Amino acid sequence: MGRVLSPRDTKVTFRDEELQRPGDVPVVTAPASGCPPFKKGSFSIDAYQLYPENMDWDAKLCQVYVGILFNASFGIYDAYQDKLDVISFPGSSLVKEFHVGGVAWDKHSGLASVIVGQGNAFETSGANISGDNFIKKYDPRTRKFLWSLNVTALTKGVYGGFNDITHDAAGNTYFCGTFPSSILKVDPQGTTVVPWYLPETVNHTIRGYSGIAIHGNTIITLDSLTGKFFRFDATAATGTPIPVPHTPDEPIIRGDAIRLPLKYGGKVLLVAQNTRGVAVLRSKDASWTSVEYLGLIPTDPSLPLGALTTSATQIGDHIYAVTDWFADPVVPGTVAGNKTSFPMVDITGKIDELLGQGKRRKHRN
Repeated sequence: MGRVLSPRDTKVTFRDEELQRPGDVPVVTAPASGCPPFKKGSFSIDAYQLYPENMDWDAKLCQVYVGILFNASFGIYDAYQDKLDVISFPGSSLVKEFHVGGVAWDKHSGLASVIVGQGNAFETSGANISGDNFIKKYDPRTRKFLWSLNVTALTKGVYGGFNDITHDAAGNTYFCGTFPSSILKVDPQGTTVVPWYLPETVNHTIRGYSGIAIHGNTIITLDSLTGKFFRFDATAATGTPIPVPHTPDEPIIRGDAIRLPLKYGGKVLLVAQNTRGVAVLRSKDASWTSVEYLGLIPTDPSLPLGALTTSATQIGDHIYAVTDWFADPVVPGTVAGNKTSFPMVDITGKIDELLGQGKRRKHRN
């Protein structure tokens, strides 16, 4: 299989997807004393054609999972040693039609999920949602995949654009579709996928959910079209959306992935807005029945032209904005642009400032 990614400063290794077999034993163990402090501040991952759409922090093995968008690959990044392990999916990676966007770590099981899906849903704003979409479960301890499930038979070409992932304590995996709003649920064994939530009218040209997260049994979603939030009861047989107002009612424009970083105990929600930056919201009691909008952390103006904020991730005790470029010209013979350096902007201090301002407002009131 031809390799398009190549190392620059970041040490990059490559391998193809492997399925776990009975008898496979862990080859990776968690540090005995937890993750060490991460003190880099802002930095860059220098890996040709990385184009990260989404990232998530593994707080047990102290590594970051990366959705490598255009090359449709899965990355495991060691931020401490600046090493990137790239897993390719034969038949999907380096194929123009496939993208990898959604990645998520499950704090309950220690496993990770990745969506290998069709890029055409996003490129055509839902007009074309045809083609195969896969949800895969990765065991970072054995460095192999437990299962891979093709969800196309379920969707029947009626809904697609799968973008973000979360997990409940029972081991179920939820992932949201954008064209139109949908939530699919996969059982822990990866044998069954069901449409847990669908809108009353299914129209795949209407943009909908772009982000999903969970705290306890409360699932939170962002509707990218309206900029509104909804919550669901994860213990229910099917999902029923309940509006979650945010105050003040500031606009959420071109929302993408959402995150509830472990650092804040389920009380702080980070919302990536492609053309604006990261919005910071809070539920003081983590119930997410109502939300404080604390403010926006704008995209760093020093970034190269066309920078889009696609997600946010924790690394150690710090929070970083994840930046991608959707409009870079494709290098002939490949499926992605020629960018080699992908900045990780440390926004921890700015989040803490907004949280402090929120406390001061409460004190004055």
